[in-house]
Amino acid sequence: MRKFDEITNLKSCLSKAGDREMLFVLLGRDVAAPATIRFWAKERIRLKKNKRGDEQIVEALACAKTMEDETEHANRR
Repeated sequence: MRKFDEITNLKSCLSKAGDREMLFVLLGRDVAAPATIRFWAKERIRLKKNKRGDEQIVEALACAKTMEDETEHANRR
């Protein structure tokens, strides 16, 4: 999710986080972010917290792909 969307969407994980809850942010320009997101999704499925087709997993994997695509595009300039 884009920063603007994350902070304006009342249903985003950022908005749902408790005031004192720990958060960890991955930036799109971080080359380790896509692999980290894919690991998180795989681990959620392994722990039976999600299924592969769940919206949360689908969105996360799409985010990882977008990050890779945008980094690749930026590196071609």
